[in-house]
Amino acid sequence: MNKIILWGIVVVVLLAGGFYFLKGQSATKTMPSAEKTTMKTEEKMGSNSAMGMGYILKGGKMMIDDNGKFSPMTQDVTLKDGTVVTTAGIVTKKDGSTFILTEGQSMWPDGTFMKTEPMMKDEGMKSSASDLSMRYVTYTPDVLAKAEQNGGRTVIFFAALAWCPYCQAADKDFKANFSKVPSDVTIVIANYDTETALKQKYNITHQDGFVQVDKDGNPVTQWTSGGQGVQALLDNIKSS
Repeated sequence: MNKIILWGIVVVVLLAGGFYFLKGQSATKTMPSAEKTTMKTEEKMGSNSAMGMGYILKGGKMMIDDNGKFSPMTQDVTLKDGTVVTTAGIVTKKDGSTFILTEGQSMWPDGTFMKTEPMMKDEGMKSSASDLSMRYVTYTPDVLAKAEQNGGRTVIFFAALAWCPYCQAADKDFKANFSKVPSDVTIVIANYDTETALKQKYNITHQDGFVQVDKDGNPVTQWTSGGQGVQALLDNIKSS
């Protein structure tokens, strides 16, 4: 009789223990803890608040902007919309149009172009940044014609910015020291790799080549800068 009672107690204990164990397991599977919920919320907020990775011309060099952390850009990239950004700051849109980033300008993963320029300390620096965007321009026939007719001096810079180290050095020098370029000079940047007819017209056989032209497009003088940019221009350009 005692044995029967003892076995009955054991069975009741085992059944009760099994019931509470299964209940606990079910609660674990269906009810996430507060800690897990908080972690998922923080991850979601983090991904939504991140600016993403941009490509900016900073200090005359192309840099990767990873949420405010900057590192050198070492290879060309293709953005989500098909835009290509090179380490020399050349931007080629999907439609084939190109332009060159100036100091403080950037491109972002979705193809957004940020025109924001760095804060200037005085009006002289503002003038210099404005001059750079107005007088250091990418070649099109209309741009060249306008430069030739504006009454100043026009210089065509034949640059292979994607691969020519001298061209890249000259380009960075112009962007960093454009305030030294005479105020009546406009520099038009022609792509050495693609502007074949323009190269033939002025007998340009080397990248990093410069030619000064008059208002009718006739050559006045030409030179290569060896990457010196501004100084080579000052040494070679002729009075109008």
